[in-house]
Amino acid sequence: MTNHARYPSYVNCVARVLSNSPQPLSVDTLISHIEHQRPITKGARRAVYRAIGQLFQAVPVTTSHYGWLSCLLKGNAFRHPLTNDEARKGYLLLDELEHAVFFPQFFQTNKPDERKLQIELMGGVTIEAEACIERRTWSLRLGQDFVEWIEQAGGQGRDDILIKANDAIDGHYMLRLQPREIRDNSAIQNRNIQLALMAEEIVSKDRSSRTAMPAAELAARLIGRGFFKESTPADDLHYVLHQYSLLRFRQGQGYSFADDDTMFVPDRRNLGGVPRHMADQLTDFTIAGSDEFNHEWGELLAEMPEGELTNEFGDLLENSCASYEAYLDSCRDGDEISEPLSHSDFHLLEAELETLISLEYEFGYLLPEQQARKEQLAEQLYINPDTLLDDDTDLPDYPDEDDSPFWEN
Repeated sequence: MTNHARYPSYVNCVARVLSNSPQPLSVDTLISHIEHQRPITKGARRAVYRAIGQLFQAVPVTTSHYGWLSCLLKGNAFRHPLTNDEARKGYLLLDELEHAVFFPQFFQTNKPDERKLQIELMGGVTIEAEACIERRTWSLRLGQDFVEWIEQAGGQGRDDILIKANDAIDGHYMLRLQPREIRDNSAIQNRNIQLALMAEEIVSKDRSSRTAMPAAELAARLIGRGFFKESTPADDLHYVLHQYSLLRFRQGQGYSFADDDTMFVPDRRNLGGVPRHMADQLTDFTIAGSDEFNHEWGELLAEMPEGELTNEFGDLLENSCASYEAYLDSCRDGDEISEPLSHSDFHLLEAELETLISLEYEFGYLLPEQQARKEQLAEQLYINPDTLLDDDTDLPDYPDEDDSPFWEN
């Protein structure tokens, strides 16, 4: 019997332990639970961090503590600016934050979630809801009961829908209508500022490892920090980050600081700083449907500037990094005359190599074809596999800090 058949992987172990724990757990506690499911070696801590990095719902909460997103959502509250079309047709367009709230598992698989949700309409009935596509955007279909509930309460576009996650694991939520006229703008603005500052802190800690943080990951980390446990939710996430923070949206990648790069594309939902309900009246926005889902939820409003500086291999300077530059140096010094890999292709193959090395480390061997592929990639990328195996790249630079590896999906 092979090791794989006898023992569950660290990914499965971490997912099982965290998803069954109502409270966040430390890495040490995780390891103590995992040792009841499989043998633990001296590389267990590294393997646990690596597993956490592969699980979208494994969210950092405090220093070296992680929670499961579905568990962390309990009692959280969110604000959704209602549009006339949503009120009239009975659905809510979902951004990354709201999609993660209603369907926490979606961003792990990027496949449609078919579960049925129970939505309590405050002062009204409890209805069943499911994911759907409206205007080529992931949405929550609520139906005619929602339309009638809005009408009976005198609701309309520009009002807010307050979303409360009663039990995200079982799919129980509550919606409350808050008319625009009774908004506490001062309190909401304070929450917006707090949200912007926390988002900046999270992205700042992450900026050394990648160019930008995907919006869904940023949303999950904000939930992990407990930001949405307050009774007064902030405004729409994209609107807040555009209006109140130094972060800017990078199409196809996520959020980074404005001084990191000048090539930013605004999300169409907050066109020029206009809140989503007003942008909706100005123009439609297009996002890929279930077959070709686009994480970043925005159609391009501006084309990439022409004439960017490039290096001698034709890659954009901003799309580079130390490891890729080392690869290019090796290409220059080697005898190869073929064209070097692009920056993204290099990292795609590098990730494949790291996966093979991780499998070899975890199971103690590779199949012959896997071993051959590992050696081929190492030669092609000018990477010594032993350096990836022996170093601590899978551990945080500061294991006791709150910037542990996370979500390298």
